[in-house]
Amino acid sequence: MISKTALFQLAKTLDGLAVLGCMQGTPAALAGVRYGDVLLEVNGRRTRNFGEYIEAKALRADGMKVVIFRSGEERPIELEYASQRAPVDPATLLGELVTMRLGLGDPDDERMSS
Repeated sequence: MISKTALFQLAKTLDGLAVLGCMQGTPAALAGVRYGDVLLEVNGRRTRNFGEYIEAKALRADGMKVVIFRSGEERPIELEYASQRAPVDPATLLGELVTMRLGLGDPDDERMSS
């Protein structure tokens, strides 16, 4: 398994976002996105930082088409949201991430602060 430090370096080199995991039962988890992947695109837009991810995610309400980098190759994945999907409260989500100790990125990564 790739170390967290190596994963952040790989993501920086590829101009993507390191995937530190997916919450159980989410569309990403159900589609097979996992720790060690690097998120390169969402809905046809590059995701070099979390802000770009949020903007690209908002382009569709029914799901996302993502491109991840895994095991030396790019892989397109289609994520579909359940029709009765409840809205996500950002504060609750952030609390869960903090509890899981995943955070939003590498504190040394300047891209996360811009």
